[in-house]
Amino acid sequence: MDKSALFYHEYLTHRQASRRGLLRGLLSASRKTLVPIAAYPPGPARPPGALPENIFLSRCDQCQGCVECCQPGVLVRDDDGYPRLNIEYAACTACGACIDVCTGEALLAQTRFDTGLRPVLNAAACINPRSRCGLCAAVCPTQALTIGQGNGLPSVDEQRCNGCGECLIQCADRAISLESPSPVRT
Repeated sequence: MDKSALFYHEYLTHRQASRRGLLRGLLSASRKTLVPIAAYPPGPARPPGALPENIFLSRCDQCQGCVECCQPGVLVRDDDGYPRLNIEYAACTACGACIDVCTGEALLAQTRFDTGLRPVLNAAACINPRSRCGLCAAVCPTQALTIGQGNGLPSVDEQRCNGCGECLIQCADRAISLESPSPVRT
């Protein structure tokens, strides 16, 4: 599916960023150390920009500032008091507000936004091979999901995907789940 300028205009009409917010994000990113995307071992889904789990737990002061400032409400308090990413009813908008309010530097600005989660397809639940739904691919802001020509099932380009969760939110049949990728064993 070819995405036109009209598609992006309609998509972004509910995603508003003021010029002030844009400049604030750029300036705060320049003040903080940029963290390259790394293959951290999977653990609980932490907020975007979270350091590896052991460092995150030592630096996070459990102030809940990131949970309180999260506009889409995808950050929740874990049973242990630490923030956790919970993409079930809304997608992460990559606004960076959680990173900006983090005083313990457990969340650092990223060179490229990534939640670390990846969509996993339940092929038996996907209706696309039968009815050509394609919503998951249509709403993907990074165009990481494509529909296969042969079987009609969506496939994920792991390099393009940022784990925002838009595909999960749009799938009415719950054929998509978000999971941390398995660590690469050598």
